[in-house]
Amino acid sequence: LADKKAKDETITVKISGANKGGLLAEVSGIPAFLPVSQLLAEHYPKVEKGDSAKILKELQVFMGREMEVKIFDLDPRQGKLILSEKAKENEKTKELIKKYSVGDVVEGEITGITDFGVFIKFPISSDKDESNLEGLIHISEMDWKLIENTNDVVKAGEIVSAKIISIANDKISLSLKALKKDPWLEVENTYKKGDVIEGEVTKFNPYGAFVQIMSDNQEISPKIQGLCHISEFGTKDKMESSLEVGKKYKFQILSIDTKEHRMSLKMEQE
Repeated sequence: LADKKAKDETITVKISGANKGGLLAEVSGIPAFLPVSQLLAEHYPKVEKGDSAKILKELQVFMGREMEVKIFDLDPRQGKLILSEKAKENEKTKELIKKYSVGDVVEGEITGITDFGVFIKFPISSDKDESNLEGLIHISEMDWKLIENTNDVVKAGEIVSAKIISIANDKISLSLKALKKDPWLEVENTYKKGDVIEGEVTKFNPYGAFVQIMSDNQEISPKIQGLCHISEFGTKDKMESSLEVGKKYKFQILSIDTKEHRMSLKMEQE
């Protein structure tokens, strides 16, 4: 096994079991483990909210199948044998990634939806033998407005255009909102510090209350949200007793930072 690892050989194993952390197999009679993190992108369990029961169910599909892997880590003294499926694809992936640059716009298919974002496979091709890459569109890059549910924006199997915003460590990050007009450009031309505006409270978090700006300008509403900081109330309890999610109130603009996409608000006292 040490020789196979040194020679970077690809070996074939049969999956004999699964747990929420990965797949189980044997190599030359020695128990081996294939972690989820070392699976190919197309085999990675794309499960919402990281539900361990759902992850296990996704992984159990591979039991009885043969997979081509490489030895990722080997420690005879500890009896540790770690396998990697994606290691055998690393060189191919690196060559494919060289074809792309940050700023490129690609067309791809949504292959998985999670609570933190969606996976997109590209390029689109009718040739089944053509290799694809898979990248992540983080939930914060799906739209300019605050997204609570990724399913509200795209569906699995949908074809979309996305912009590459980062390539690092063989991982590609993409954005849908980068292809849409930045609504904060309208904010700069519409509002200024000291203005009193109407807004609807959309959610609370440890920093304060998020407020959706109500405007006749569709480039601003419902895409722009400001923050009424918790310090404006003193405590979380006082904030939640003063404001109610889903209700509209008057707020004064304390500051606007269009570059950082931030608006600070203060509740107007009646």
